[in-house]
Amino acid sequence: MSKVIKDGNFTIVKVPLKDLQSLVRFVAHSVEKNPDKVLKLSEQIVRGDLMLQDDYVEQLSAVLDVDNWSIVLDGPEALQLCDELAESIYDEPKEGFGPVLKAENKRHLRIVKVCVECHKGFIKGESHDCEAK
Repeated sequence: MSKVIKDGNFTIVKVPLKDLQSLVRFVAHSVEKNPDKVLKLSEQIVRGDLMLQDDYVEQLSAVLDVDNWSIVLDGPEALQLCDELAESIYDEPKEGFGPVLKAENKRHLRIVKVCVECHKGFIKGESHDCEAK
């Protein structure tokens, strides 16, 4: 299964399970070191003032020491991620002149005009059968 998913304007990269497990182990050790502080900040995040919630989250991240967490990829993993990102972001044009950003399937509005002579509607830029001409 691909780690990279395109969802509208967003590209979602799934975090590998081994990195999530490593983070959970790291958090468990950090909680064990400062259980009272972690509990107090967690309570403030859940039940405290919403205006201060971002500050509490920042403080908890610092206490847990996860504010600079990284995902480590070896060479082949990094190349595979680059390939998956490129596949989800870029289209290969039929002309073969290089990748271009994938276009979204948006409906384009068309302008409808009314002929002054015959009073029939037609799409701007297209011809119409005008009885007056």
